[in-house]
Amino acid sequence: MMTTEDQEYNDFIQEASLKAMELRQKYDKLSDNNKRRFLLYIEPMVRAGGTQGFMNQMNILFDTGIR
Repeated sequence: MMTTEDQEYNDFIQEASLKAMELRQKYDKLSDNNKRRFLLYIEPMVRAGGTQGFMNQMNILFDTGIR
């Protein structure tokens, strides 16, 4: 039997996966120049803090409503 905590996690993963797919589709539609700009934007975040630093920055970005 699934606990409330398990359901909460499963719901979060499902929503995160859908948003990631949506962002990937939007990324694929960007011009090559804008794809490069995005990669240049996130590269310092990944280098500075590794995966955890990147995830922290994404949380900050999404929590401020910037999309």
